[in-house]
Amino acid sequence: MEEIRNQYFGLLSRVGILSTLLLFICGEVIAQSNISGKPGLIYIPTARYVPDGNMEVGLHFFPGNYGFNSDNQNPGRVLSMNLTVLPRFDININVLQLFSTAANPVKLGLGDRQLDFRYLLMKESKSRPSLAFITSTPTSISPTLLTHALVATKHFSVAKQWEAEVTAGYGSPYHVYRKGSTLDNYGLFANMAFEKKEDYAYHKRYLEGPFGGISFTFRSKVGFMLEYDSQNINAGVYVRALKNWVIQAAVLNGEQITFGSAYNLSLLKQSKRMLSLGKKQNQDNVQTPDKSEAAIIDPGYRKLRGNFENVALDSAGIISYEQRLNRNPFPALYQLKQLFADSANMRFVPMFQGIPMGQYKLNEKLEFSPVSNAVRERQKQRSKFPLHRNGYSLHFWIQPYFNAIFGNFDKPIQSNTSVAIQSQIFLLPGMSLDFGILFPIVNDLDNRPKKIRPSPVFVNQFYSKNHNHISASAGFFQNDQYGVNIQYRRANLQRPWSFGVEAGLTGDYYYPNKGIYYGNMEKLLLILDAAYLLSNPDITFKVSGGRYLAGDTGVRLDMLRQFTNIEIGFYAMTTSNGSTIGFNFAIPLFPGKLLNGKHVRLRTTSEFPWEYNYTRGYRIGERYRTGYQLDQKLRQYHSQYLNRQYGKK
Repeated sequence: MEEIRNQYFGLLSRVGILSTLLLFICGEVIAQSNISGKPGLIYIPTARYVPDGNMEVGLHFFPGNYGFNSDNQNPGRVLSMNLTVLPRFDININVLQLFSTAANPVKLGLGDRQLDFRYLLMKESKSRPSLAFITSTPTSISPTLLTHALVATKHFSVAKQWEAEVTAGYGSPYHVYRKGSTLDNYGLFANMAFEKKEDYAYHKRYLEGPFGGISFTFRSKVGFMLEYDSQNINAGVYVRALKNWVIQAAVLNGEQITFGSAYNLSLLKQSKRMLSLGKKQNQDNVQTPDKSEAAIIDPGYRKLRGNFENVALDSAGIISYEQRLNRNPFPALYQLKQLFADSANMRFVPMFQGIPMGQYKLNEKLEFSPVSNAVRERQKQRSKFPLHRNGYSLHFWIQPYFNAIFGNFDKPIQSNTSVAIQSQIFLLPGMSLDFGILFPIVNDLDNRPKKIRPSPVFVNQFYSKNHNHISASAGFFQNDQYGVNIQYRRANLQRPWSFGVEAGLTGDYYYPNKGIYYGNMEKLLLILDAAYLLSNPDITFKVSGGRYLAGDTGVRLDMLRQFTNIEIGFYAMTTSNGSTIGFNFAIPLFPGKLLNGKHVRLRTTSEFPWEYNYTRGYRIGERYRTGYQLDQKLRQYHSQYLNRQYGKK
């Protein structure tokens, strides 16, 4: 009894010290996350509602005696990213890493990677709690942090300035995981084991049986937590620093301290800076533009005018233009609407490489219609050779390239990292020549020399008419492939279904110390796909299959979510070379414009794409990239995606 009392008072004293320290440095509070990055308290998860589009990136540290390694001797950390991809559904990705000590050296490479899903079965109401089901994918080799649980959460107002959050749940005594070695190549569902947690040699009884907790929030500035994690009693405090940054710390079982931090943001909110017209200059300080340009965009908005190229206004009130700064076409459409008092009667035609993508009208709703033959003909008559003379500036942009594998024991991250200064010249409508210079930074993947060399150089022809879209490329592509590639897609930008095919014939190339090496063009790529866009939210499910770069054949399932300015996807695939899961994203790089001259501009890239797969070294479903993927480009111009953004203005 005396021992329990001492532990209790020791727990309170530690929490008091932590609370005092954190209160001195922090401000308002928002909800916190648990050790693995899910919405929760300290070690336990909750059924707390998280708004759609919320993304949280976290880092939590745990002590050795309350960790997740085999002998509970090494402290460690959990890096996590939690993304709410649907209003009730979030996906959590985390990596568990142990710290090596002199007494207990660790050689685990990157650490154990895990993917968790949480679905809110029932939202909270006045009379009932919220209820969530949480499960982990069974692909992990080390299942010490796996979560299979049912949890309920209810909020109460306990005083004028106090709110309580009460959570209770039950963790399954069983788990599903993959028995085997990380060095083996498995099928997607091979070597799965369903067994009691206590039968696992290094089980930690994490969330095994009943668990629960309570947190109190005072004036939305600081929160106090107390929980039972099915094994221990833990207590802690959490606060908010700055606007979206949460700091938390806790004492585990009255003995050791854990702490962590997380930053969250909404991927659905649009930046006001991107939508604004900017400051209008005094007319005395404005350079006189061409007559046609002055009639379209007010010359007082000098910075805004620099965002648009190849601008034209015809007698029917149709404005055609091209903008290459943002991967999201909506900010440009909205800026043009604000410029014209009679914008309700005008139609806007954004172009890609000089080819019209569609007609958009912004009234109460954003309306889309295909481009008429008359508009196409007028556009063709305006075109000069080379097309770059049609009011285009020479753009140079900073384009990073990052190819990596993870998990090597001696070097957890092996990468080929480079930065290129890329540019393009428009030759004919739809035709561009892309070129640049590449500066290598790191290359741990192969023995190829790190030498300054040309970046991918290729010619691309884009074509779009009557729901038929083509992208044809020839030259030197990413992923050290040269050759030809053709993508065709049948897609109505008002309808959910689209269908496509991609074919390519390529060979290897690279730059040795002298000259260039290239092999025979004998690698055939042939992929067919069908995609469906949900009506709400902007999620595309895509099934594809065929022959991939390494000669393997198979199928792939993608779930792609379009947020305001970025796209994030998750996928699973199986081919004759094995099976894997992974994720990908496409993001613009901050800050955008760097130097903005009248004819030459320097900026960061409008799109940085990257893909991760769980299984390394087996060449499963490999592809190359030709500058842009046709289906991804078309998704950005879909009327539903743009109309949803317009409805939030």
